[in-house]
Amino acid sequence: MKQTRILMTGLFLGLLIGMTWMYAQESSDTLTAQDYAEIGQLYSTINHGGDFRDADLWLSAFSDDAVFTIAIGPGQEIVGKEALTEWRHQSFRGQVGLSTARHWDGPPRISSTGKGMATGLSYFIVYDVSGKTPTFSSSGYHDDVFVKTTDGWRVKHRKAIFDAPPA
Repeated sequence: MKQTRILMTGLFLGLLIGMTWMYAQESSDTLTAQDYAEIGQLYSTINHGGDFRDADLWLSAFSDDAVFTIAIGPGQEIVGKEALTEWRHQSFRGQVGLSTARHWDGPPRISSTGKGMATGLSYFIVYDVSGKTPTFSSSGYHDDVFVKTTDGWRVKHRKAIFDAPPA
């Protein structure tokens, strides 16, 4: 009887340990507070890089194989870090320093999609501050896919969907 009780206790503990290990493996897909903070920081990095015409800062938010899709009119898709670098430098037209645009992203809704991957969805508004009073320029939302790299979280795919053509 004592041996049966010891055997049953051992089996129960083994089952409990196995279930705990399996749960821990499944929960590794959840994002930590640090992950949310890093991903959230990417929105600021992209906005500041654009508004301050700092191409290196802007590009630092993207993975090497990133895709940037601009969904307006005929649309545009820029694929890879080299193409993003060329596009970003052309869009700055050789200018550096603070621009007259101010990009604002609302708080993103970030979700884990598996080990080392996440998605984000955020509304954006762009203001033109070249005049005495800031004026509305455009709005829409960003549909993002993030990947965790050896250098931290990066944008793997960003789709900018505009509500209407920018003014």
